[in-house]
Parts: sequence; C-alpha cells; structure tokens
Amino acid sequence: MPHICTPTRPLTLDTHSKCPNGNPLIPHQAMPDDHEQAADDDSEDSLITQFETTLNIRPSTTYNEDHDISIDHTTIIHDNLASEPSMVGVDELEEQEELMEQILNFRTIRQRRLLPDRSLKVKKESDLEGYRSMSPMPAPTKEHEFSADLQRVLQPSVNLDLELDRFHKAYSEFLAANPHILKEGARFEAASDKTLVLLSPYSPEHAFGRSWVTKLYLQTIFERPQRLLAACLGVSAALTMFPFYYDVRNSTKKGLIFSDHVRRVHGKTWPKKLFELCVDSHTKLLKNEIEVPEDWNTGDIYLTPKTITALEGVIGTIETAVDTVFSEGEDARNLAFVVLRPPGHHSHACLPSGFCLLNNAHIGIEYAAMAHDVTHCAILDIDLHHGDGSQDLCWERAGFAGDHGKADNEYHDHRENPRNDYGKKFATYPKVGYFSLHDIKSYPTELGYATKDNIRNASLCIMDHDLNLWNVHLQEWSNEEEFYKHYQTKYVAILNRANQFFIQAKKQHEQLMSDYHADLTKYNRYLLKPNSFKQPVKKPIPPPKFKPLIIISAGFDASEYENPQMQRHGICVPTSFYATFTKDVVKLARIHTEGKVISFLEGGYSDGALISGVFSHLIGLTNTVEPEDGTQTLWNKTWGTDPVIKEICKGCKRSWTPYKNPRSEITVWANEVIKMGRSMMPNAILPSNMVYYDNKTHTTEIPDALANNKMLKGIMDPDLLMRVAQTPSKDPEDERRVMRHTRSYFKRGGN
Repeated sequence: MPHICTPTRPLTLDTHSKCPNGNPLIPHQAMPDDHEQAADDDSEDSLITQFETTLNIRPSTTYNEDHDISIDHTTIIHDNLASEPSMVGVDELEEQEELMEQILNFRTIRQRRLLPDRSLKVKKESDLEGYRSMSPMPAPTKEHEFSADLQRVLQPSVNLDLELDRFHKAYSEFLAANPHILKEGARFEAASDKTLVLLSPYSPEHAFGRSWVTKLYLQTIFERPQRLLAACLGVSAALTMFPFYYDVRNSTKKGLIFSDHVRRVHGKTWPKKLFELCVDSHTKLLKNEIEVPEDWNTGDIYLTPKTITALEGVIGTIETAVDTVFSEGEDARNLAFVVLRPPGHHSHACLPSGFCLLNNAHIGIEYAAMAHDVTHCAILDIDLHHGDGSQDLCWERAGFAGDHGKADNEYHDHRENPRNDYGKKFATYPKVGYFSLHDIKSYPTELGYATKDNIRNASLCIMDHDLNLWNVHLQEWSNEEEFYKHYQTKYVAILNRANQFFIQAKKQHEQLMSDYHADLTKYNRYLLKPNSFKQPVKKPIPPPKFKPLIIISAGFDASEYENPQMQRHGICVPTSFYATFTKDVVKLARIHTEGKVISFLEGGYSDGALISGVFSHLIGLTNTVEPEDGTQTLWNKTWGTDPVIKEICKGCKRSWTPYKNPRSEITVWANEVIKMGRSMMPNAILPSNMVYYDNKTHTTEIPDALANNKMLKGIMDPDLLMRVAQTPSKDPEDERRVMRHTRSYFKRGGN
C-alpha cells in the first residue's frame, strides 16, 4: 500500500500568477477568431485561473509541432484518407457550445504522497511476452479459415500501434519535461498494487459500413470507434494526476470466436452464425444491401468483415486481463480496467442486442473459471441501461432456460446434466451473481415501448434457487447531497447484495468441505475394514477451492455529460459517483477476492461522458487506503466540472492542435492529457463521418492533384497515396430507408 502524506495547502492562482512555463495569466479578452487563436494560445479561456493538478505540470512540447505524433495532421482510416468535412455538423455544434460555455474558477487539492525514489521503467510490449503466453492461442479450425480476398479485407488499419510506441514516446516526454514528478509522484510499494489499464487495439476495426445511408441517419450511430479515443483521454487524465498508479498496456493477443470459453457462454450455433454474417457482409455491403438479418434491430447492430478482427481482439484482451490479474510476479496486477468495444451486457447467449454481439463479462468469467479455477463472480453493472443479456445468462447458469438461450444440446454437460421435469438443470460452476443499478425508463425498458417481461426482468430481486440477481433503479436528484442520500440508502444495495452473495457462497463452500471430510473419513474406514460395510463406499471428490472475483460492467452513459438523445428521461449520476462507487467496490474486493477486480468498458456514447466517466472511474480504481475519518479522497469534484471536461473534449476533434502558448494551468494540463490520450490508440482518431468500405473496385490511378501535393508526398508512400485517391468524395443520399426498431437505443429528440 502507498504511504499517504498530509496534503499541502492548495495553491490559489490569480490573474497575476504565472504558470509553470513562466507565462503570466491574463484576463479574458474577446478575440475576433476563436479557431485561429486556439491553435496559438489559450487566451480565450483565460478566466480559468484557479485550476491546479496534483503535481505541477510543465509543457512537454519542445520540438516542432509538425513532428508531434499526437496531432492529427492526416488521418488514414481503414485504407481511406478521411479529409471530407463532417457530415453531421459537429463543428457547428461545438461552436454553439463554446458560445454558451460559462468558464468557472477552479481549485484542486495538491496531494503529495512520497515514497523513496526509485527509477522509472517504462515497459514496452516486448517485455510482456511472459504474460501474453499464459493463454495460448487455440489451434486454427476450418471455421476460422479465410479466403485470400477476405484476408486482404481483414488487414488492420495502417495506424494500428501494437507496440504502443507513440504512447511510450509521449509519456517519456511528459516525464522528461517534469523531472520533479519522479520525486513528488505518489507510488506504491508493490508493483501489483498498480492498476492495469489494458487497451484493445483491434477494437476500432469494428465500424459502420452502410455507405449509402443519409447524413441524418449517420448521426444516430452512437456505438462508434471514436468512443475509444474519448476513453483514452479519460485514461490519460487519470494518468497525469497520478503517473505511477497506472500501468498502461496493449493487448496484442487475438482470441478465437470458437474458443471453448466463448462456446460455453454462447453455444456453438451463435458464434458460427456471427462469423458467417461478418464474412457475408463483405459482398452485401458492396451491393448496398443490409448486412444483418431482417428481424434484427438494424439501427443498433451492424457488421463488416473487420468485425471479426475486432471481436478476436476483444476476446484476446479479455483473456489477457484475466491472466494478468491471476498471474504472479512483477507483471501481476490486482485491479484492471479494460478499454474495448463493442460492449457486451445486452448480448444474450444467442441474440445480439443494444450494440452488443458477445457478452464480454460472461466470457471473462468462463475463461477465469477454465484457466484459473474461479468459482464465484459478482457482476456489478452501473450502465444506464439494464444488462438484460448478462442477467439472462445468469438464469442459464442457474440451470434454467434463457429467454434467448442455447439449445439443450449446446451445453457442454447436456448428457450428464439433463433438465428435470420442471425444466431445471443442476447449477454448475462458476456461480455468478448479477447486481445492477440502472434507469428503468431506458432501453430495454424504454418508457412507452417496454414489455411486461422486460420491466419484470429489470426490476427482479432474488437471492435463492441458485439465482443471485438484484436490480436497483436510479432516482432523480437536484443536487449532489440529495444524490448521495439515494446512494447511501438505495444504490448501495447492489454492493450489500454482492457482499451477501460472497458470504453465502463461502458458507456453502465450508459446508461442502465439511461434508467432504466426513465422507473422506468414512471412505478411509472402508479401506481399513471393507467387510464392516454393507455396500462399497466411493472415494469422495473434493469441492473446488473457493476462488471469487468481481467484475464491473462499467457503462458511463448515466453520466451527466451523456448525449440527451441517449439519456432521454432526466436520469443521470454526478461524475463523482464513478470514483465513489468504484472505491467501494475495491473495498469489497479486499474483503472477498484478495483485492481482484476487472472492469470492462460497456456504454458511454458522448465524448464528455466517456472522458469524465473513465477519469473518475480510474481515480476510484486504485489501491490507495484512505484515513478512517474519510477526510481525504483522490477525486476532487472540480475535476468533473464543465470547463475541465469541455477542455479535454477538444482533443476528440480529428483536427485538434495543441495550444502553442498555454497560459493557464488547466490548458497546460489539458495539452498533456490530450497528447498522451491520442497516442494510446491512434487508429481511433477518426472523422465523425467515417464509414467502412472496401476499395478494391475503385480507381487505381492517382489524380495529378494528389500526386503533385508536396505535403502528402512528404508523409505518404505511393501505395498510401493510392488509398487517398480511392476515398469516397460524397455521401450518397438515395431513397433507401433503414427502419429502426421501437425498442432501439435511439429515439430522435422531440419525439
């Protein structure tokens, strides 16, 4: 555990103060052109004069801006150069927001927690082969074979950075510009106490592929690769506050959609069907045809061939996270946050739903059981929406038939564990409890569209019959004091029920062990005097060792910064909730799971929701120990205020450029946050109108305008220029209409 020092008195900045770079803070003055000025300095935002990070941060940009790898000079995406203006008017919306923005003053608490100096070692992926090899890749199967044409299509984005070289460079420059951090930065005595942040670099490969849809329709696609960029900015914000609390890694491993642990969750039929649909989507999209079955919600679910790549990356990332949490040695980590997509908690065994194709949490649990003997797991779901898929799979694990479950012959134990006359099988390991805090008025229980079964499922509370399910509904609130009254009296119930789940499981295990020892004693007596027994006595089988785990389904669409078209009923949580709740989960883990928690990214669809939510969540997902009087917490409420989040949101613009002359502490800090965040997953830096397509049938000649462009020639080879030439020049708007199911996530504002 870290050594905690008493925080120093916070420093108050005023208009006469100077930032770490020596520039004076000046009062706000109206500027004639905000966009041009923003690239040079931050004087248009200079009313932000009282922001302070946990450590004084100096600018790290000491080299020419043209060589800054975090700045999107030109973005190559899916074999395309996306240089078109945004179809959805994002720039116009941002300008309106900036006009309405009220910039406040900030103050944060400076917290210095010192341990003896130790040299910093930035780990490269080449140093991590040990933990990668813990979960070997399954042998290739016939189902996994690709044609030559499909192999070409499945080539990943040219911006894929598997080795995290760009991030390592940006992080090293950040530390080099701030050498005092090596002395002042809080550290843990044990490396295993650091929180693993595991990125899924193949996740951006899953992208919307219907190139014929209208601009208006494209605005309704919320689950998009760009979500990962916003999440990475949230990671970077936490990393700059506490540089030595987190260990950022890439998972380069690809799992198989036909792995045993995937099939135990989803059966054999669904993974095969999903794989075939992704393969077939290649031809259908080229023909401008809908690539998913007609009875699916085509507004929420889309597929391309590269969805296979993304899903394999997600499965491999899940496996890597579990392996790391249960490994031993220097690379072991007890806490992990996994940045991946598509999300999973709406996915039933055999039905995709609500953007979800596979259930990430249950796949992780099944893998943990098979590879590391985990026996019990509590899923704590804080997404705005009820995780109907995760709960339905818990019914299956308890021995009941799921609403959209596997066929009986798809269970791995269907021969030795048949259903009884009432349709129930014996519950088997791992035992899983599902505990959810959500909005009962939102999907899949959308107000006005919900079915009786959906409402019942999202309100169910039971702790018996091999079921451990507890659902709590979010309430309205007018201030944080009122919200935290709800938290202390209502919302904490999901933590209390998870605690009950583990306590009961532990007692049941102790009883099983007691019965086993009694049977073993009887068996040993039988071996000594077999003639004294009327019937032979079988050797008892010991129960599995009790080994629990906590998984968080970390959805951030309940954030106060979520898009109102996604969050339509006035129900949200303050940003501080994510730090508070996660901190309480870590406390629960110390009691029951030896501190082991894995958090999987679920929802969160606006940039602000993801940035603020991930930032707060990671501040809570640490192994720090607070004083008993509760006077000191890592999260400071000013970090989640509008001006702070809006400043970081600027980094989600594809054309972002840093302040050349930042004049306030918040803009110095935001520059570093954005630079490091954009370096984590550069293949997620995409234009808002990005649509996947295959360019094989397009022109193979480079137009003179491109061939003679000096800037492009300087940064691209001829092959890359060819891809630029093949970029679509417009968004076709035909008469095609894509119908969206009434139970969809999206509902147009004002309807």
